[in-house]
Amino acid sequence: MSDTTAPISQSELRLDATHGSDPHRRHSIVNDGARYLTKPLISTKGWTLAQLIKKSPNFRLVDRVRFDDPMLMQTIRKHEDSGVPLIIEGFHEHDSWPADMFTLDWLSVHGKPGASARNVRTWADFDLPLSELIHKLRASPVYANENETERLYGKDAECPHEWATWLSTSSVLPSDLLPHGTNDYLKYLSSDVQTLMCYLGVGDTFTPFHKDLCASSGQNLMCYTENGGSSFWFMTDSSAAPAMAEFFQKMNEELDFETHVVTLKELGQSRLKIYIAEQTLGDLVLVPPRSCHQVINNGGITMKTSWSRMTLKGLSNSLYHELPVYHRVCRPETYKVKLNIYCALHRQTQILRELQEQQTSSPHLDRSSPTVNSDLERVADDLHHLLELLDDVLGEEYSPKHQDMPHVSQSDICHQSDICCDFCGADIFQSFFECLPCALHSPGINDEMKIGDGVVVCPLCYVEGRGCKCGTMNPIQCRPFGDLLRVRDEALRAIRAVCPDVVKDYECLLGHSTSIISARHVGIFVAACVLYERRQMVSHTEEPLRVCLSKHEVLQSAIIYCPPCHVGRCTTHVLEGYHIHSASALLMSNDAKVWHGYHKESKAAFREGCARIHRDEETGTRPDFRLKLAYVASKFRTCKSVNPNATTPGWYDKCIELTSASVASSPLKQAINNSSSEAMSTRPEKSSLSMASLFRSSPSNRAAGAFSVRGSLPATRKLLGAPLANGKKRSMFDDTATHIGSLMKMVPLQDLALILEPRRGMPTRSMSSSMPLPAVRVVGLQRRSSVLVPPAMDSREKSP
Repeated sequence: MSDTTAPISQSELRLDATHGSDPHRRHSIVNDGARYLTKPLISTKGWTLAQLIKKSPNFRLVDRVRFDDPMLMQTIRKHEDSGVPLIIEGFHEHDSWPADMFTLDWLSVHGKPGASARNVRTWADFDLPLSELIHKLRASPVYANENETERLYGKDAECPHEWATWLSTSSVLPSDLLPHGTNDYLKYLSSDVQTLMCYLGVGDTFTPFHKDLCASSGQNLMCYTENGGSSFWFMTDSSAAPAMAEFFQKMNEELDFETHVVTLKELGQSRLKIYIAEQTLGDLVLVPPRSCHQVINNGGITMKTSWSRMTLKGLSNSLYHELPVYHRVCRPETYKVKLNIYCALHRQTQILRELQEQQTSSPHLDRSSPTVNSDLERVADDLHHLLELLDDVLGEEYSPKHQDMPHVSQSDICHQSDICCDFCGADIFQSFFECLPCALHSPGINDEMKIGDGVVVCPLCYVEGRGCKCGTMNPIQCRPFGDLLRVRDEALRAIRAVCPDVVKDYECLLGHSTSIISARHVGIFVAACVLYERRQMVSHTEEPLRVCLSKHEVLQSAIIYCPPCHVGRCTTHVLEGYHIHSASALLMSNDAKVWHGYHKESKAAFREGCARIHRDEETGTRPDFRLKLAYVASKFRTCKSVNPNATTPGWYDKCIELTSASVASSPLKQAINNSSSEAMSTRPEKSSLSMASLFRSSPSNRAAGAFSVRGSLPATRKLLGAPLANGKKRSMFDDTATHIGSLMKMVPLQDLALILEPRRGMPTRSMSSSMPLPAVRVVGLQRRSSVLVPPAMDSREKSP
């Protein structure tokens, strides 16, 4: 493995959009496929496990235990508690190992005919027949070389039904480790979450450094190999996740983007404990929650099956530490963590009551038996932890005005949860903001759209300034909030019947709404509604601009004013200067005395709280939500909207990293490419926000900080039936735009608009008076992402 990686300039990635005179400017990074061509060539040629361990003092061997070891369960629990990876070996020697079923020949006959593959040389994903994938894998040399253009890795394929049946019925693997087994909370979701996957690889194919979704526990079983195939694993323990994320940012990478393969040198430089293993036939790798890991296949073909489990500890870690990061970087949630907590609480309430009824109705049952009492106490203890988690969810989803808002469903029983945030990809549990007009403007959409079918953003996105294109969104509820409180209170009563002392400080919330948001909560949805009401006050006119103390103009709703200080700061500078998140600022600024005292003490409080935030991240402890929100908003600024064509970025999104997937060919691309021989590769599976949409005018564009050009560019072409994050079908914009070419070029803004929309053009007189800059800068792309910004945004550049 090469020990060098082409760096990407930090100054290009993180230009500060908040310093300058234009309130509408926002810069975007086009993350083109050409970037992946700069990644180092990976080869396991000459690798041995013993030699790898010797390469750095922070490298460790992964512990191993045989499947038939009498201390197996104790060993598993010990490693789960410590968050350290473990391998259970020798399953292929079990009498019930299905050697005939675990073969490529059997899979080609009984498996699904189609397969998904990634060309690891270009990072392009595509579908092809399974038989063709197997043929290509068998024809590939076991080691990569510099001149090859294709090396395929079959990934994320659905496992055959027969494999799933064998796992669940053969009793070969411990039941605690099985999908939907005794210790998998995903089984409580009414909608089946598919985690059982199959992977086919050959030497020098890989999975880049990543964490499993939502702090789930990973299991990976090597089912079959050819020609001595194996896989090298590089893993951290659970507590190292925040430190590894910080190390990635120092390399100008983002861990949750899953786009970087870490070199041996980089792993050594991380100074974190790196656990290394070579997985061979019959090895089951146990990946702890939040463990950062990377897999590189070695030698001949390997066939693996993997699945995820969600433990109670995983749900807690996810809610408190993973989802806040997912929200910032826009990693889709997938596992519906809040809904999982709610469904698990509902079901375990029933289980606890059933156990109590059995104890009461069985005359011969020894009620003093330790076994009976321990079962009751164990379920009650788990239910208590779920109650704590749900209370934190409800506190951030609640608004006193919830009854006055439109509802997707009129009862919890009939509610189907299939709505996701169109910006960050979060699963919508109860509260959200929606814009139906933005969705109605797309062709193929009729006027019979229902609530929940529009453009949706979660409360946390909304309170951070993210939104739809038109800027007019309304608060919505999924179901009556009272239904959630009723289920919550039933759980409290069930726990109280078994362990009254554990919940002595809890009270029923149905009918006591003032207790839903406690001092430990921020009240995110309440804060989002405050921002909504601010915007409603000027909804009949174009929202006025105000001057931030930092000498730049922003929309009035984004100004937090302090009467005792006689100044107002924008939400971005409130975060950067005071370390206060917009949710806290919006709520506290209604009381001048409270806000003044809070922001005066906030810097010192944040400095003192940072050590606690780091400690909470490492241990998975519940954090101080106010500090946590400010911390992640400051630390994670680069994001990829899951639906960039329907949404606009927020106050903290300094850099929107975009793929070049849906960017169509245009004269600008041809003009630039005529001056460059550099070929750009694309990743066609993702959509992107084009330059044309960056310049499209609307009040919402200015609200989000986008460039402003009034009524100038013509309507874009649209694609019918594009899938949206929330599972609905909606048209997606296909703007006539471009990959930025690989040279430095100054383009007059008027000419750029003509190039972007050659069918109708844009006269010079249509330029907005609020956009005084005469040109934009096109940055080279040979070895780095491109940044589209006005020249004045970079203090080192002079305006032409």
